Order: sequence, then C-alpha cells, then structure tokens
Amino acid sequence: MVANKDANRCDRPVGKTTGSDFTHAGVGIRITMYTFNMQTVLDHRQFIEDQLKKDLAEIRQQVMAAHQQMKLLKRKEMDTRTALKKEQAEGVSSDQVVAYHAYFKRLSDRIARQVTVIGEIRDRESKTQDALLEAMKKRQILEKLKDQSLDRYNQMMLKKEMNFIDEVAINRYVRKTIQKSRGGQ
Repeated sequence: MVANKDANRCDRPVGKTTGSDFTHAGVGIRITMYTFNMQTVLDHRQFIEDQLKKDLAEIRQQVMAAHQQMKLLKRKEMDTRTALKKEQAEGVSSDQVVAYHAYFKRLSDRIARQVTVIGEIRDRESKTQDALLEAMKKRQILEKLKDQSLDRYNQMMLKKEMNFIDEVAINRYVRKTIQKSRGGQ
C-alpha cells in the first residue's frame, strides 16, 4: 500500500479514527471508523439546549397562567361593578358602598401585583429565549465542524481507497509483465 505522506497535515479531520477488524473486499486494507473528538462537547451543548427549551416551555406556561389569572381578576372587577350598579339602582346602604369600594381597592392592588408578576415572568422568558438562541448557535457551530470533519475524513478514506486500488492495479500489471517476460524467454 502506498504510504500517505500527508497523514500529519493540519487539514485532516477533527476526529479520531479507530482501527477495526473490517477489511475492504477481503483484501488486507484496514478500514478505520470515524469518531468526532468533540462529540462529548456537542452532546453537552445539546443537553443544555434541550434544558433551555424545557425551561422556556415552562416559563411560557407560567405566562399563560398569569394572563389567565389577570383575566379572572378583571372579570371579577367587571362583575362586581355590575353588581354594585344594580344594587345602587335598587337602593343600597352607605356601608355596603364602602365595602364595595374597599373590595375594589384590594382587587385593584391584586391586579397591579399581577401586572408586575407578568412583567417579571416576561423578563425571564426573554432572558431564557436569548440564552436558548445562544446555545443553539454554539451547538450549530459544532454540528458544522462535525460535518466538515466527516467530509474531510470521507475524502481521506476515498483517497486511501483509490491509492489501494491503484496499487492493486500496478501489482497486477507488474505480475502480468513479469509473466509475459518469463513466457517469452
């Protein structure tokens, strides 16, 4: 087999090749299997991305729940105002009006707190979404590096295979030439 002088060049794949017991077409060429040497980093980045996706989904559920709570509070406020108007039309005592206004005040405070809660959850959602986008970019960079490395590996293996085929052809030609020269003597 022809020796590969370029084996130590820097354009070789960013991965490892591990020897295996496979042989090419039953002939003595050894096929090596490709493994990406940064696979653990890629797996870790995928784990981080998956965790951030899960966190983002949970935060979005919290946003929806907070909005539902806000709708409920506003509905209570509207229903109570309607009930107050109805009672005022029928005649209501001043104590009841004071009680209604105290309830409106508490309800208004709860609505204001809910607005603050929604804002805080939205901020967490935004930060988590930014972190997710960053994690996706980092993972995609490694994915591209892995793909490029695999392409270089496949090209290297193709070159080795072609060299092997060339060597076999040369050996056959030499054998035939030697046989012809022996037969001609």
